[in-house]
Amino acid sequence: MHRLLSRNQVAAVAVVILLGLVIGVLGLVAADLYTVGVLILFVGGVGAAVLAGEYLIRYLSSRRPPA
Repeated sequence: MHRLLSRNQVAAVAVVILLGLVIGVLGLVAADLYTVGVLILFVGGVGAAVLAGEYLIRYLSSRRPPA
């Protein structure tokens, strides 16, 4: 069966989001780390949006048109 999304892609985006969250929490100690955490979290969010868009494009293009 053809997979719509690669596990590696999903795992990479999840790791980036978790890294952003961890660094953001460490930012409670240092304001610079908070800023870096927010930026990494933003990059993870963009990656998640790209994966969601790719999923929708592949899902909708694989459906049969109505008869």
